[in-house]
Amino acid sequence: MNIDKIKSKFNSLLGQKAWNVSLGVGSFLTLEFGKPLPEKHGTVYGEWHLWVYCCAWRLEEAGKVLVASEDERSKIQSAIMRLEGLTLQFLEIQPPIWDTVFTFENEFILKLFSVHSEEYEHWMLFAPDGNVLTLGPGSEWSYESSTDIKV
Repeated sequence: MNIDKIKSKFNSLLGQKAWNVSLGVGSFLTLEFGKPLPEKHGTVYGEWHLWVYCCAWRLEEAGKVLVASEDERSKIQSAIMRLEGLTLQFLEIQPPIWDTVFTFENEFILKLFSVHSEEYEHWMLFAPDGNVLTLGPGSEWSYESSTDIKV
């Protein structure tokens, strides 16, 4: 398990601003970073596309909890919009099961907590080079072509 190898896959994401922050099915979140790409299937994605998939999460501001993944959708929707336009400053992943902390400017922190040890991915980061950094299930991870991803 080489954590430095995983970190090297997302280092150039740091310093990018989040845009098109969106709540999907259930508690799925998506955030775009980098330049917008040409529209695909009626949707505009960024060079970097973060999909918070099958994990619990919490959004904090200045040490206070704003919202968590199982809160009411309307509360989630309004809270996650506060990430719009904020610069990602730091990203920390914690083995063995890849709990993750995304730190944005203005003391906004998005914490991801892995809840599946055997079945589902925790989150995926689609990168400009056409590969996807996938963390989970459990302590598994991969960096492979997006055409190889089966979700």
